[in-house]
Amino acid sequence: MNRNTGSLLALFGVCALAITPAAFGADYSLAGGAVKFSAPDAWPMLMEKLDGPRQFVALQVKNPGDANSLARITVTTEQVDGVQGFQKFLSDGTARARKLPGYVAITSSDDASSLRYTATENHEKNAYTEIYAYRSNLAIQVRCIRPAGAVAAWSSTFDAGCQSIVGAVEK
Repeated sequence: MNRNTGSLLALFGVCALAITPAAFGADYSLAGGAVKFSAPDAWPMLMEKLDGPRQFVALQVKNPGDANSLARITVTTEQVDGVQGFQKFLSDGTARARKLPGYVAITSSDDASSLRYTATENHEKNAYTEIYAYRSNLAIQVRCIRPAGAVAAWSSTFDAGCQSIVGAVEK
């Protein structure tokens, strides 16, 4: 390999690391292992409930540009009685979202199992993404909340991390 090829490979490696979300290190499991996902070690757990029919894990995603913001990702599971139970879980979740102060839908998609909106929490406008899934009498919600005015680079990393968790949960 010549010097130019080695330099290009090194540059490619650095670029690949720069555009990927933070390395994932902490593993989580809900509903007796039915739902599994990983998150970076740098995203500490805020709360968890791992027993009963409704379980959740809430992670804090620190924003280096705003130490006072509370960006977080919550994964919730609930044992439900069939598709009708999932529809109630979904309806209840979207009704709670619409009651938040300053609720404004961002897009209306044809996908009834996802919701994107902004709302005000603790005097700060936040961007919310909620994804709902159903699997074998298990209702699942992934809820990602970040400051709406956060720096674009940090927002992109946060959104990529959120989507990574959604992808793992939907498997």
